[in-house]
Amino acid sequence: MKKTLLCCALIYASINTYAQSQIKYTAKIEAGYQFFLSRPIKYDVGEGWLGYQLNGKPNGIDLSFINGVSFRDNLRLGLGVSYLNYEHINGYSVFGDLEYITTKAKISPLFNLKIGRSHINNQYTNGSTATVVDFSGGVEHKIGAKLSLQYKAGFRFVHQSIFLPIRIGLRF
Repeated sequence: MKKTLLCCALIYASINTYAQSQIKYTAKIEAGYQFFLSRPIKYDVGEGWLGYQLNGKPNGIDLSFINGVSFRDNLRLGLGVSYLNYEHINGYSVFGDLEYITTKAKISPLFNLKIGRSHINNQYTNGSTATVVDFSGGVEHKIGAKLSLQYKAGFRFVHQSIFLPIRIGLRF
């Protein structure tokens, strides 16, 4: 019995020592500035209307943390949470994150899609919650074996508005 356990332990240790998984854990921290572009939805103002979810033409900032998995270092899936601030209107966002890196070179093009829900504390009772869709592209610069910088820009559709987000991120 002891010989069997010893053999099993040695086989297990050998497999774990030389095993290479194609799926790896990945995390990312992003900071971005969102330039207001337009409000494609126009309303006929009626009685009791409190205004657009984001009044005026507010620019915004977002700070995000994303956890996920990486498949072969090219395709990444994750879940993220963001703090939002649209010129003194605070909120948060919870989203799914899909990222595709086209090559494994030191500097590689990347494409990113975020889909989720966003909540802001505006003039409405209990604030406003809306779907967020964010398309972006950019480059990833590998600065180490497990550390990369990302530079992205794209389009963000949320709270009856369209934004141009410009982001910098650190992936590890």
